[in-house]
Amino acid sequence: MSQESTSTAPNTTGTSSKNSCLFLDFLISVPPKERQRMLQKPSFFIYRMLPPIAQQVTIQLIWKGSFPKADDLEVTKSIEDQVKLLEDLGIVSKQANGKYLIDNDYKRSYMYAAMLGAASISSLVLETNDEKRRGKEVEKKAVERWDCILRYLALPSEENTQAVSETTRNLFKKANFTSGDSRIEITTSGFQFLLLSPVKQMWTYVIEYLKLEMSQGQDIVEVIEPLIQIVLLANRGFKAEKECYQIDPSWSIPQQELLNHLRELGVIFIRKRKDGVFFLTHLLTHLATNETIDDTSAERVSNGKVIVETNFRVYAYTSSLLQLAIIALFTEMTYRFQDMSVGMITRESVRGALQHGITAAQIISFLRANAHPQCIATSGAINCLPITVADQIRLWEDERRRMDLKDAYIYSHFESEDEFQGVCDYAQERGILLWANAQQKLVIVNEEGHEYVRQWYKRSKGGETSTS
Repeated sequence: MSQESTSTAPNTTGTSSKNSCLFLDFLISVPPKERQRMLQKPSFFIYRMLPPIAQQVTIQLIWKGSFPKADDLEVTKSIEDQVKLLEDLGIVSKQANGKYLIDNDYKRSYMYAAMLGAASISSLVLETNDEKRRGKEVEKKAVERWDCILRYLALPSEENTQAVSETTRNLFKKANFTSGDSRIEITTSGFQFLLLSPVKQMWTYVIEYLKLEMSQGQDIVEVIEPLIQIVLLANRGFKAEKECYQIDPSWSIPQQELLNHLRELGVIFIRKRKDGVFFLTHLLTHLATNETIDDTSAERVSNGKVIVETNFRVYAYTSSLLQLAIIALFTEMTYRFQDMSVGMITRESVRGALQHGITAAQIISFLRANAHPQCIATSGAINCLPITVADQIRLWEDERRRMDLKDAYIYSHFESEDEFQGVCDYAQERGILLWANAQQKLVIVNEEGHEYVRQWYKRSKGGETSTS
C-alpha cells in the first residue's frame, strides 16, 4: 500500500456579516463608565448615529416611558435587533416584568438637547466671516487633503508619504492597512478600505484614531468632545465654507490634536493657526451621517465619472491617478488618454481583486457609487451598473467559494482486496474516511487520520505499534 499527500474540496458556502455602525460599535467597546459619561452629554450626536428603527424605539421610550412586551406588540426580528443594540449601548434596560425602560441620564440629556437645538448644544462661537482669512478655494483644498490620505494608500511613494502626518502613518499601520517600515506596502485591509464609500472611509479613519488615542491612555470622552461639537453644526442646509467658528482656547492638547486631524481629513479648513478660527467644509456631512445608510444621492450624482457597458467595458472620465489606481484594482486597463481611460472587467482582473481580499459587493458598490450622472439619470442608482455585469462579478466570486482545499492522504496499490477493505473499514470506523473507490482501489483520509492508518498498517503486518 502506498500513500500520497493530496487535497480534498468539499463544498462550502460563504457567510456575510451584517453591517453595523462603526461609531456605535466603538461606543459599545469602551468601558461602561466612559460610555455612561457619553450618554450624560446632550445626545443628538448618538441619536443621529442610530438606525432609523432604533431612533423610533428611542422616541417611543422617551415619550411613553416604556416599551411594550413582545406579546403585546408583534415585534419583528429587525426591531428586536435594534432593541438589543440599545441595550448594548446602555440606552435602554429590560425590567423584570419584560418591559424596557430608557436610561434616565440619556433621557434627560436628549430632552435638554431637544429644547436647545443642535447648534446651541455645540456651544462653538460663530465668527464673523472674514473673506481675507477664509482664503480661496476652501472646498478644493479640503478635497485635496482627503485625496492625500487616499493616495498614500493607493500610490505609495516618498512624496505621498511626506504629504500625510506621522500619526496617520502610524494609524494605518496599527489598523493593518499598511505594512513595512522603510518600504510601505498596502495590505488586504488597505485595498478594502479604498473601495469603501467616502462616508465609511472617513468614519473608519476617525474610529481608528480614537482607538489609537485610547491605547495611549487618553480620556476618550474628552478627546471626542470637539468632534461632537463640530458634527452637530452640520444641520440640514448648512452652508459649507461660509460658516466660520472660533477655536476654543480651553481645548486640551489631545483635543487640539483631534482638530488637526479633522483638518487633515478636510472636514474643516484652517488657514493659519494664529487666526484662531476654522471653516466647515462639505466633507463634514460624511461625519454627520450614519455610515450604514447608503449615501447615494447628490454628491454621487454630481461627482461620478465611471461608465460600465453591458460588454464589460469601463470608461473612466478622469485624469486622477488616485481614481485610476482604484479602478485598476479590479479592471484590466487598456487605453489611457488625457481625460479618459478605458478598461475591461475580466474574470482574471476580478479574481486578482478577490485574491487581495476585495469582495464582489465592494466592487459593485464602488461602481454604483462612482457611476456617471448620465447613467444614473437614465437607469437609476442601481441599474446604472448593468445587472449582467453585477451578476457576473458575483458569479466569479462564487467560483472561489465552491471549494475549500484541505490537506489529505490518498492510499493506492493495495497488496490485496482484504487489505483495501481493511483500511476502508478502519477509516470509516474512526471517522477519518473522506472517499473510497473499490474498483480503482483508492482510499482518501483526512490529514489527522494518516497517523491512525499508518499505525493500523503496522499492526496488520505484525508490528508493535498500537493506536491510542
